[in-house]
Amino acid sequence: MAYHLGWVDPQGEPEPVVMQDRSHGHLVLAVSKAVGGDNESSMPYAVAVELLYNFLLVHEDVQNANTERNNRPTIWWSWGPAQAINTGDGIHAMARMSIFDQRNATGPAADPRSISLALESLDKATLEVCEGEYLDISYQERAAVSVSEIVTVARKHGALFGVAARLGGIASRADDSVLDALYKFGSSVGTAQSLNIDLKALWPDPGTERNEVQRGRLQSKKKSLATAHAIEQGTPKTRRRLGEIFMKRVLDPADLDEVTSIFSETESKLFAEAQVEGLITEAITALESTSFSAEHQSSLSESARLIIGSN
Repeated sequence: MAYHLGWVDPQGEPEPVVMQDRSHGHLVLAVSKAVGGDNESSMPYAVAVELLYNFLLVHEDVQNANTERNNRPTIWWSWGPAQAINTGDGIHAMARMSIFDQRNATGPAADPRSISLALESLDKATLEVCEGEYLDISYQERAAVSVSEIVTVARKHGALFGVAARLGGIASRADDSVLDALYKFGSSVGTAQSLNIDLKALWPDPGTERNEVQRGRLQSKKKSLATAHAIEQGTPKTRRRLGEIFMKRVLDPADLDEVTSIFSETESKLFAEAQVEGLITEAITALESTSFSAEHQSSLSESARLIIGSN
């Protein structure tokens, strides 16, 4: 567990590594501050959602056969799939324990209803992610997947950021209407991030190359919004060619280049970018329905764009 979280080397010795993404925990703390809370009361919830995210990453690396994450060998690549599944399950248990630890807190943070609501929210998000992953895997061997089906899969990432925002509100005792708005905000942010990650895998930023996770996702034939749009809007010739490529057992770099070329012809990149922007608008609109100050709304909107990776 400590190795995956970036604290030690394979032998268990301390090892400084590149700082890992902590966007989910950051969102919990930022939302809590906007509601009027503080880091002390919301930190256990931030830890919980970070552990939940990492539990899913360990399993995702097995499912997608990712051999590297954060420039280091993945758990399954180092110790095998069985130990990776075991490690991921252990991290999931620790996520729930972090929320249970609030029973030992003092003041509003120890409220039994808040603890129960937080656990329920965490477990619902886990189930949504598992359902989305099931669909994602089942679509790998299908030549045609609709735009709406792709968005449904992307909402598994939305569930993680949705619960992060909601936990920030729960930690600060926000009312139900605010909790609903926060979930909508986080869900839109996470869904947009997922779609944008697929865009970056197909079209990396200038001067950058696809990383191991991106290559693994493409080579394992995970479908993207651009894929679905190209199949729906392409000519019979382009649809047939995409079908031939995706029916291959394994895709090679030349196949990936041809796929992106077809997507350019069908303007699928522009379509996917527009969907991401639409979700950003949804997220900002959800914030506007809260009573947050203009300063906090602006700060959360800026965080949303940083998480999504959109300028």
